[in-house]
Amino acid sequence: MAGISEALKRDLIADLPVFKENTRKFYAKEIAVNQYKGLSGPFGSYAERGAATGMSRWRFPAGIINHGQLSFLAAAIRRYHLTDIHFTTGESIQFHHLDGDTIVRLFQECYDHGIYNRGGGGDHPRNVVAPPLRGIDPTETWDISPYVTAASEYSLTLVKGIRLPRKLKNAFSSGADNRAHVTYKDMGFKGLDDGTFDIFAAGGLGPNPKMGVQVGSHVDPEEILYYIKAMAMLFSTYGDYNKRSHARTRYLQEILGGADAFREKFLTFLQKTKETEKLTIDPALYCHAVHKTGVPDDTLSGYRVGRQKQEGLYYVLYHPTGGNPAQADFLSLLDYLSTLAETEIRLSPDEGAYIVNLTADEARQVLALTEDGAKNSFEASVSCIGAAVCQVGLQDSQGLLGKIVAAVKASGIDSSVLPQLRISGCPSSCGAHQAGTIGFYGFVKKTVDGMVPAFVLTTGGSERFGSEKFGEKAAVIAATEIPAFIVNLAGRLKRDGAVDFSSWLQAHEDDFLLLAKEFEAK
Repeated sequence: MAGISEALKRDLIADLPVFKENTRKFYAKEIAVNQYKGLSGPFGSYAERGAATGMSRWRFPAGIINHGQLSFLAAAIRRYHLTDIHFTTGESIQFHHLDGDTIVRLFQECYDHGIYNRGGGGDHPRNVVAPPLRGIDPTETWDISPYVTAASEYSLTLVKGIRLPRKLKNAFSSGADNRAHVTYKDMGFKGLDDGTFDIFAAGGLGPNPKMGVQVGSHVDPEEILYYIKAMAMLFSTYGDYNKRSHARTRYLQEILGGADAFREKFLTFLQKTKETEKLTIDPALYCHAVHKTGVPDDTLSGYRVGRQKQEGLYYVLYHPTGGNPAQADFLSLLDYLSTLAETEIRLSPDEGAYIVNLTADEARQVLALTEDGAKNSFEASVSCIGAAVCQVGLQDSQGLLGKIVAAVKASGIDSSVLPQLRISGCPSSCGAHQAGTIGFYGFVKKTVDGMVPAFVLTTGGSERFGSEKFGEKAAVIAATEIPAFIVNLAGRLKRDGAVDFSSWLQAHEDDFLLLAKEFEAK
C-alpha cells in the first residue's frame, strides 16, 4: 500500500496549535460564529446552533473504517461519552454536542490513529465518496478500489497550497449504482465495463444545481489524478471568490460561457497538467487483498445481507434511522467486530454502513446486533442533521424523518412500496432532496394562522444513470402534516396494488399531485 507520506502527515497536523487557540477563543466568546466557521471548518469541525457546542467530523477515506480503527473508535466513544453519532452522505462520521476541548483532543487522537480530519470542512477537497461494496461485489466487472484509494490520498495533498472552491467533492461509481451522484458532482468518475472511466465535472446539488459536464470518455484509470488537479487549477484561475455562495465549480459553467466552453477550457488545463506533473497511478501500490475465507451458506439471504465475491464471505447492511446509530448499539457492534479477522465498516452515500468480510455465522451475529436497522428502502430514508443542530438549517429534518417513520409503522401499512425519502433542512440539499423521487426541504410558510414551519415537497428526481433529473416543486406542506401525507400515500399505493412507487407514479402522477395539494399549507 502506498499511503500518504510522512511529510504530508506532518503538514496535516502542523497548525493544530492555531486551531486549538481559535477554539479556545470561540468558546470563551472572543470570536464570533461566522469568523470561527472559517477557522474551524478546515479541521472538520463547526459550531452548532446556539454556539455552545460543536461537532467533530471524522474523515474515513471513501468511507472505509479499517479493522485497526474499530477498537479506537469504540474507545473514543466511551472515553468522551460521544452519544450523538451521525453517518453522513459524504461517507464520514460526525459526533455532535461537543465542547471545544473535546473537539481538539479528538482531532489529535484521530491523527494518531491514521484518521486525517484536515479538510473535513472549509474550502478544501472533501472526502472522496465511492461505492461501499467495491472490490467485494460479485457482480462488478472490475475493481475500482485502487483508484479510489489513490484519489483519496491525493486529495489530502490539495488541502494546502491551492485556493480551492468552498467545497470540492469527488465521487466514483462502478456498475449501475449512482448513489454517489458522479454525474453531478464537482468531479465524478463513472466506471465502465471495459475498465475505464467516463469523467464528469462542474456539477452539484443545492441552489442553482447543475448536471456535470462530461470532460473525459473511456479514460485510462491510471490517469485520473490529472483530472482532479486540472479541476483544482481551473477553479483557482476562474472561480468566483467574491461571492461566497458562488464559490463552487458548478458556477464555472456560466462563468466560462456554457458547458462546451467549460469543457474546452478544462481540457486546456488538463493538457498543461499532463505536461508539468507526474500523477500516473500505479494500481499495484494501492491493492488490498482479502485473505479471509468462509463456508458458503445458501440459507443466508435477505434485504440486509449479501454474498461477497470472496469465497464464503458476506456483508451486512446497517442503516439506522436518519443515519443515527444509538450509542449502546453501535458500541456493541464495534466491540464484536474488533474480535473478528479482517472486518471493516464501509459507510455509504445514503447514511448507511456495510459491515464486510464476514463468515456466515459472523453475518448472523451482526444481523442480530443491527436488527433495529432499516429493512427496506423507505426505512433507509436520508436526512441531513437539520436545524436542531445546524446553524444554517431552517427546519428540523431529522425530527421530521423520525415522525414519518413512526407514523407509518403505527398505521400498520406495508412501507416496502414507499420510496427512499430525502430530506434537507434548507435548500442547500445536504440531504440530497433534489435527487430523490420524493424530497423535502425546509421552508417557512405564511398561512391564515401565521408563519408555520413547513417543507417544500419535490418529486421526480432521479439519480439513475441515463435518466438523471433534479426534482421539481410539487407543494408546500406544514411540517406537522407531512407524516399524515406519507401515511395517506402508502394507503393509496396499497389500494392500487402498487409494486413500487416509481412505476405507480408514472401512471398516477395527477393523483399524487392532487394528494399533495390536499395537504398543502393554506
